[in-house]
Formats: sequence, structure tokens, C-alpha cells
Amino acid sequence: MKKLFLMFTIVAVTASAVSAQRTTTKRKKAALPTKFSVGLELGAPTGDAKNLYGLGFGGSGKIEIPATPQFAITATAGYTSLYFKNDVRNYQRAFGLSTTPAGYVPLKVGGKYYFSPVFYGEGEIGAAIGTNRGNGTSFAYAPGIGVSIPLIGPNAIDVGLRYESWSQNYRINQLGLRVAYKF
Repeated sequence: MKKLFLMFTIVAVTASAVSAQRTTTKRKKAALPTKFSVGLELGAPTGDAKNLYGLGFGGSGKIEIPATPQFAITATAGYTSLYFKNDVRNYQRAFGLSTTPAGYVPLKVGGKYYFSPVFYGEGEIGAAIGTNRGNGTSFAYAPGIGVSIPLIGPNAIDVGLRYESWSQNYRINQLGLRVAYKF
């Protein structure tokens, strides 16, 4: 009876180990790849910010870590320059003030949900760190939509449109367009 119990235990443990190995192998094959993208950013200031700034321009890098086939966790870092309007720049020159564009380093985390293989919705929160003296750090949030146009292999062109808001003692809002190469 002891020998029969021992044999049964050995067979059961071996069978479960083989089953666990197959499951692990299947999961490894089905693992979704992490995606990176590098892109150019263009911003059109809105609200009170449009009275000061005419254009925002910069670049960013983004990582997408898949949680499910449709949802990815994102992290974005970049640099954005906001260029003063001509009349604001002329006023600043007349009074000896700096006409250097306002620089910000936005750092955001969020999520991206793919409604289909190419269309997605995205939301991010984080901080926009001012690089000019006196700009400080602002709370940032950015909801948006986009399309990821597949290329040959795993690469894609990612085009996203978002509303972005940075708030501290003042608020800078903009409509942003990001065109990126995803690999």
C-alpha cells in the first residue's frame, strides 16, 4: 500500500510539473513585446496661454508596456518650447525682458487602450518641469486619441492628438499633435 501511494504521488507530481512547464512555455510565447517610440510634438496653446504663446514645439520618447493585448501602461518624457507671440516678444524687448522661449520637461505616466488594432485612447498624468528661471513645476494631465499605422514588421507610425493642461499658479493649456516612429 505504501509503494502504491508513493508511485501515485510520483506520477501526480511529475504530471503537474509537465503541465506547469507547458503552461509557462505557452505564456512565454504569448508575451506581448514592449514598444518604444520617438517623436516630434507640435502644440497650439489654448485658453489664457494663447494670449502669450503662438506655438509649442518639442520632442518626446515613450515606452508602452502591455498589460493585456488591448491595454498598455505608458511612460513619456520629452522637452517642449513654447514660443511667444510677436507682439508679446516686442513688448518684452522694449522693456529689456527675456524673449527666450519658455522651456518645459513633461514627465508623464498613464495608460493606452486600443479600441482596434490601430485606434486608441490614452490618458496620462505627471509633471511639467520648467527650465526657465521662475517657471517651477506644474501638475500635468493629457487625455487623447490616436492611430498607430503599421509598417513592415513590428514597427509603426504613431499619430496622436491630445488636450494637455499644465497647472501651477497659472495654467497652460494646449492641443498637442505627436507624430512618432514606434519600434
